[in-house]
Amino acid sequence: MKIDIHTHTRKCKSGDAHTREISPDGFCEAILSTEVGVVAITNHNVFDLSQFQEIQARIGPNAHVWPGVELDVYDEHGRGHLLVITSPTLAEQFSAAVIDLTKGHTPDSFKVRISDVLACFDAMEPLYVAHYKQKRPSVSDDMLAVLEAGAKNKWSIIKEVSNGISAGIHISHGRASIYGSDVHDWSKYVEGARDLPDLRLPIDGFEHFCLLLKKDPTTINTVLDRKTFEELTLDPFKDGKKLTLKVFNDINIIFGPKGTGKSCILDAIAKHYSKNGIDAKVFESASGRLDEIFDVKGKSLNINLNPLDINYCTDEIQAIRTAVEVDVTSTAKFKTFFEATVSNKNAKKILLKDIDPEEEGESKRNFDKYHATVSKIGEFSDFVGTDPLVREELTPEAFDDLDRILRLLLERLHGKEWAGFVDWKEISMLNSAIETFRKEVARETGSFAKPTTTGFRDYAENRIKIAVSARAIVKSLISKIPNEEEIVGDLGSGKGQLNFLTQYLFQTGKVIDSGMTPLGRAKKTVQKNFANAVGAVLKHVFQDDLFHKIAELNGVEDADEVKSVWEMLLFKRYFTLDGLPYTPSSGEASMVMLQKELGTDKDVYILDEPEKSLGNEYINDVIVPLIKERAKSGRRIVISTHDANIAVRTLPYCSIYRNYGQEGYRTFIGNPFSNNLVNLEKPDDLLDWKVVSMRTLEGGKEAFGERGKIYGNA
Repeated sequence: MKIDIHTHTRKCKSGDAHTREISPDGFCEAILSTEVGVVAITNHNVFDLSQFQEIQARIGPNAHVWPGVELDVYDEHGRGHLLVITSPTLAEQFSAAVIDLTKGHTPDSFKVRISDVLACFDAMEPLYVAHYKQKRPSVSDDMLAVLEAGAKNKWSIIKEVSNGISAGIHISHGRASIYGSDVHDWSKYVEGARDLPDLRLPIDGFEHFCLLLKKDPTTINTVLDRKTFEELTLDPFKDGKKLTLKVFNDINIIFGPKGTGKSCILDAIAKHYSKNGIDAKVFESASGRLDEIFDVKGKSLNINLNPLDINYCTDEIQAIRTAVEVDVTSTAKFKTFFEATVSNKNAKKILLKDIDPEEEGESKRNFDKYHATVSKIGEFSDFVGTDPLVREELTPEAFDDLDRILRLLLERLHGKEWAGFVDWKEISMLNSAIETFRKEVARETGSFAKPTTTGFRDYAENRIKIAVSARAIVKSLISKIPNEEEIVGDLGSGKGQLNFLTQYLFQTGKVIDSGMTPLGRAKKTVQKNFANAVGAVLKHVFQDDLFHKIAELNGVEDADEVKSVWEMLLFKRYFTLDGLPYTPSSGEASMVMLQKELGTDKDVYILDEPEKSLGNEYINDVIVPLIKERAKSGRRIVISTHDANIAVRTLPYCSIYRNYGQEGYRTFIGNPFSNNLVNLEKPDDLLDWKVVSMRTLEGGKEAFGERGKIYGNA
């Protein structure tokens, strides 16, 4: 949830832009198009009660809208702007106070002293948000001193600066600070709202927010208890000493000096979740594992050619390997038959031997056509009958109609399939009988049988089948397979996005790229020789030396390893940057590995010192947002770290601090919201979260200087 304590809905002063004007409908639409869950309306020297009430009614429970005003304040040395924001339950009282205070003035002419502001509003216990330093026109330190001296609630005074960096710097010096949009153009609000402060703790309203700002322990604990958490009882040090921790469905940080057992706690947490069937491994940054994680060598690489519409050609390869020549019938056999005189009386009587065989190819093709269609329709009918989505989409009557039509269609197709089968088998059996009788007559009588065919058709069909098989193999081998590209991660510093590319090629006999590796068992030499041998078969398929070429194919050493064109695949895997091959450094490898870990959808993330080899800028701009994003989706994130960018900027729900002193090892638990760390064994032993964090964590002061990016952490 984001908070915007400084918005405008009206052009009140002559210097205001017209683009500050917005209708209640437009205001609600803009706010609800962002992650802003708390917004204060603070027009210049004006509070429009009717507009506020209309906005409040329209936006409903989807966001908190607070009444406010931006006042021109002054003293003898200058003038500045002060926001006064109060509870929506006091909207009418607040409106009357603003009208009374500004009576007799226009928004342009009005100005007021701090003392009069306090007299008018302080009884309502509002928030005072003063323009400060670079936020012009700024309230001077003298005016702030008057405000701090006269306000009932000192914690209610907040300094508004221009951005998160400035807010963080002031917070690190002990000054409560925040920033708002101060919107000038509502058409740009949605885009700009991404940079507004986050509210890490959910609130119920204005009063609840004030209690958090005041750091009321009961309120903070109540809010934390609303967050889903699991209480873990661990034995991380194998000494029988149990450690009970709360792990929130959010960010949990373990920090402390080296050698205090942080990694042991992580291992114990991972073991606990693994026992409960949850994927939870400790991630350790190690750049050397990048090639292994992305399987650059392709040890587990595989690819299915079917979705790419590439024929595996298993049958075609086998057909060529086992092909033999089909001879034509010699003219001598015909001459012998016609010159011979059949003298055997019984042979003369058997007329079946003299019938010419019929062509059965057409009848078989007709049967195959109907058989294939019947199979497909049958599979579809079975699918329709069992798939629940089909029944959901169709009424019972429509489903019955579909079932009836499919059954009718199958019945008709079955009939033609059977008729085709009978026709084919009649011809086949007749031809078989003719051939059998001719052979038997010739054997028993010594008379020559008339040749059933010239053999040229079989000869030609055999050659054509070999050609078709060879062409199918060559066609598959010249198929293009799209590259597979995977986003690895952002290298930061404006360097760009690292990708991981997988290239596939079939060995056609001409591929000489040394970087390509065979995907299967067949070696590159085998692949190349096999591809060239298939090409030679296709080239010589209608020549006399065809079977010499087939013999050469079968003679290729280890050619039996090529069962299909899949064994002819080559691949290459590498990283790219801006489309060019790139080898990431060890630091960059650590970057992208961490991004990959956080980019994987898991219930639990356990990270051990993820900052290793990473720069502060990269952690802050890339890694911290990723961690926050996972936390927003309710994932459990446990991080052991020495880095303040992670331990502070993530604003964890739970901070676990480990140290070692005269009393031995101690474990403290707390959070930045209450600013306390409590000894688990001695609840009265308290530490200051901010002080300990700044002292212990690397880059502590710098990180604390940016804490204004997240509100509620002063």
